Amino acid sequence: SSGINAEYGAYLEKKSTCARARPPEQQILGAGFYKLESTKPLFLNNKILSIHNMYLYHCFAETLKILKLRQPISLFSKYNLSDRKPTLLINSFPSSDFISRSTSIWNDIAPIFKLIDFSIKIGSLKKQLEKALFQMQHREN
Repeated sequence: SSGINAEYGAYLEKKSTCARARPPEQQILGAGFYKLESTKPLFLNNKILSIHNMYLYHCFAETLKILKLRQPISLFSKYNLSDRKPTLLINSFPSSDFISRSTSIWNDIAPIFKLIDFSIKIGSLKKQLEKALFQMQHREN
């Protein structure tokens, strides 16, 4: 019985020192501890792309592979290539599926690299794309 009371007393003592149980004015860390800080320096120092830019990178790279290698044929056949410009994709109707999104991303990014056909090496274009996205991500506004 006294062992249970001692454990209960230790529990109450621990609970009273817990941050949740203390009023805000008795907090040791203060409001400044909980400030948000920018992740931009962290991403810059470690050469990390943001989630948005990683999505653009992978979507563009996969689209390039599909268009260059024409594989898998089931996906390649869903793309509409322009008769006027060999690297321009025509988006038949906007939707949220991969073909529509990747067509839009392709048409936004491909002109930057001045692609005239699909003969470029995939690896070299991926390196250029990663570098361009990283620079765009860390450009000062």
